[in-house]
Amino acid sequence: MARPNKTILGAGGRVLGSRAETTRTKLLEATAKLLSEAGVLELRIVDITREIGSSPATFYQYFVDVDAAILALAELATLDEAPLVSHLTEPWQDGDGLERAQAFVDAYITFWDDHSAVLRVRNLKAEEGNAAFREARSRANLVLIPSMGQMVEQAQAAQRLPAEMHPFVTATAMIAMIERLLPYRNEIARRGAPSSSMRDTLAMLVYRSLTGR
Repeated sequence: MARPNKTILGAGGRVLGSRAETTRTKLLEATAKLLSEAGVLELRIVDITREIGSSPATFYQYFVDVDAAILALAELATLDEAPLVSHLTEPWQDGDGLERAQAFVDAYITFWDDHSAVLRVRNLKAEEGNAAFREARSRANLVLIPSMGQMVEQAQAAQRLPAEMHPFVTATAMIAMIERLLPYRNEIARRGAPSSSMRDTLAMLVYRSLTGR
């Protein structure tokens, strides 16, 4: 599990030592495992602590509630999202632009699959109006949106995209589209779409929307 490069605090604001950080990591791993297996509605603190052979009292030393643990997992997911920016920093030219877009979508799908249970809950709670989860989703999206927006601006400067397309809105729409569609891959497959259709369609839409090519 990825680790943030910063001081880790417990539920009471105390700085955690190395042994305490290890326990916290185990709690997060157990939370992610159970979230994936049973979903958020069935997730109980007693089950999380039982998974690591501990007690609920231990959990409360690190997190005030289950939401706090899920938010910590969402933060770790955002760290794993950051490397995806590398797919957006090289120009998507005519020769290999679509291939670069496909590579970006492939990387995003891998990222989503690695953290799907956490990201689904993050987005659901954000949609329900939970301020902490809305902020977590916003921080995550802003990892990629600036680079995407710059691509739109470059395409507008080359007169390949109309000026009416706002770069920030366009980039946000691309992220929202990908996040919305990925959870429906099984349903789309049941409708008869080939397994590669999701990736290829998303790549083409992203490529055209960001570059105008």
